[in-house]
Amino acid sequence: MTRPFPIFGLLAALAATTTVSAGEAPGFARPSFLPADSAILSALDASPALAEARAGLQGARAQLRMSAAGDHEFMGSLTADRRQVRGEGDYAEWSAQISRGWRSPGKRALDLKAGAAGERAAMDTVEDARHQASLQLASLWVGWLETEALADIDRREVETYERDLLALTRRVELKDAAPLDRDQALAAAARAKSAATVSRAAAQSIRTELDTLYPQLAPARPPELPAPLAPLRPFETWLTVIPQRSHEITIARALADREAALSRRARLDQRPDPTIGLRAFNERGGAESGVGLAVSIPLGGALRSATAERQAATASAAEARYVMVVRSVDLTAKRDVIEARSGLLAWEEALTSARAASVASSRIQRAYELGERDLTDLLAAKRQGFEAERQELRARSTAHAALLRLALDAHEYWLSEEGGAH
Repeated sequence: MTRPFPIFGLLAALAATTTVSAGEAPGFARPSFLPADSAILSALDASPALAEARAGLQGARAQLRMSAAGDHEFMGSLTADRRQVRGEGDYAEWSAQISRGWRSPGKRALDLKAGAAGERAAMDTVEDARHQASLQLASLWVGWLETEALADIDRREVETYERDLLALTRRVELKDAAPLDRDQALAAAARAKSAATVSRAAAQSIRTELDTLYPQLAPARPPELPAPLAPLRPFETWLTVIPQRSHEITIARALADREAALSRRARLDQRPDPTIGLRAFNERGGAESGVGLAVSIPLGGALRSATAERQAATASAAEARYVMVVRSVDLTAKRDVIEARSGLLAWEEALTSARAASVASSRIQRAYELGERDLTDLLAAKRQGFEAERQELRARSTAHAALLRLALDAHEYWLSEEGGAH
């Protein structure tokens, strides 16, 4: 007899463990099947993607220091000569000069602005790398729990058919059942075993992927996927929360600001910076000496003009890219809301179907025992019941995945690199 489908009660919402802004309540009840936040943060921190992003942040901060220092450096030069004057003799002579290019205050301010924008982009890139890693982790985690639960359903189905097969084999021996019934039970058990082998391999595969990417995070036994809970704030509000908190948008904005500053800098650079030097000389063996001021200015031409034009085009492209990112994030928010809302509805319908299939299977089992239904009807009902369980499980998993994606895209969890989550 098929085991009745478990009725999942709605679990009490657990308080979110991430930091929220002052006066702002979390919008999502933390699911109970997730590992501890400290373990998740450690796993995310060890991600190579975050290591790469942090290295980029170090580079951006070094670039900001370079912007403050400027491209110009002190240059020294020293020459030594020996002059021979006819009728007077030989003289040792030398000259020394130290010079440095001079950057106008306007150019320096734009260099600093570009460097600061690059640092902002790099800081948000670290958090976006954490966000992308968290999305991957959440997807793998829910997928692992789903495949493990599917494998458990398949195992129970195998056990059910094997019990039926054992009973029918004994009845055939006692001439109480036809060999055809035993053959049907044998076919059902073989089909279930094949499906169980595939589902167990799928569970082992995703567990291997999870352990490889996030070592020592998954427990030995998977937790159960509970009934999904709707977000604590209305679905409509997530359409504004997600874009407001998006690191993709802030990165694109910072990069556009940097390119705009560099574009204005390139226009100013069409007036080249002068190089100013202080020169000292000693001639005719010390009979003549002095100091002087040397000024040199490059004669700007087509190269500087073309550079400014190219940088202006780059700035325009960055601004257009920012607009595209804003639209993309807005679309992501709409899709997240649609998938989360539809996922909850689909799960409720699948749960109703599973409960009905369980009741029908139980009734046909009793009818079979009373001789009112044949084995074909019973096997079909059991198969339908197990398939309804799988459908409910998949719907439950899909709903959890969609809800987690909604929460993570809104940065409800696991952002602590620069000031914590929202």
